[in-house]
Amino acid sequence: MTTDGQGNDLDLGKADNVRYYLFSSFPHGAATGLGICQQQQNPLAPNQVLRALLLDLDDWASMGRDPPGNRVPRLADKTLAPALPQSGMGFPNIPGVVYNGIHHTGDLLDFGPRFDDGILTVLPPVVSTPYEVYIPKTDRDGNDIAGIRTPDVAVPIATYTGWALRAETDPQDADGCDASGQRLPFAATKTARLAVGDPRLSLQERYKDHATYLSLVTAAAQRLEHERLLLDQDVQAYIAAAEAAAVP
Repeated sequence: MTTDGQGNDLDLGKADNVRYYLFSSFPHGAATGLGICQQQQNPLAPNQVLRALLLDLDDWASMGRDPPGNRVPRLADKTLAPALPQSGMGFPNIPGVVYNGIHHTGDLLDFGPRFDDGILTVLPPVVSTPYEVYIPKTDRDGNDIAGIRTPDVAVPIATYTGWALRAETDPQDADGCDASGQRLPFAATKTARLAVGDPRLSLQERYKDHATYLSLVTAAAQRLEHERLLLDQDVQAYIAAAEAAAVP
């Protein structure tokens, strides 16, 4: 949605009355449990950030206060990448998790030189190669690098994806499950992760104690509040959840 059909970044600044945001590592629709998917579904929901953005929108419309700037992956800063090869996209090789790089595409259609004026001079259109599609590049944990990274993603205890594969059909068939995303927990200890060959650091290796984890979540939530992407009530909710979590 932020590149053209030839695979170039769109000039998002041309529309100064529009903002673009990616909710990093979020699914199309939050869910829990396996459902019909191969892995646990992604429970991340956008409510907290949307509350802040709604007030930002109100301030923009009623007082002329600019909202937070665009937060989307871009080719220019190498946070967008082709889905394949997997190594270039950044998603790790997690034991038991299938990554096939399949995604939705579309063909380039040429309706003639006056298409931008709403006039179709070539019918049926000339069909050419599929347009270039890119996906958000991930960090070494498999979480999106660009966008609005909530504390769940900035201080993770799991890998969260916006895509998924079905369990009871061919792994190539993502229809009906892809929108649920995945939640792929980190191992609790280094010994446990090495036993299965998981390249992602365990909770034990990431957070030396509970206070460290709590401090990092607090800082991530407060940073988003400073950027006007979280309200104080939601900052406090994130902190309370971190206090109650058994991490590491």
